[in-house]
Amino acid sequence: MSDTSPATPPANTPNDDCDVCGALLRQQAEARRNGDHKWATTCLIELQRHHDGPPHTEAAR
Repeated sequence: MSDTSPATPPANTPNDDCDVCGALLRQQAEARRNGDHKWATTCLIELQRHHDGPPHTEAAR
């Protein structure tokens, strides 16, 4: 059984060179610090959707 709490990142590892991944992870971390679990979860969902899109390429950055 997988942990689906806002603190658990998605199964796909964010790309360190991707601006979108970085922004979503920063927003998620800030939301967690502020106790905003709804926004933290939303950020993780958006990160997963981003990973479900085109692969990380120059055009996707």
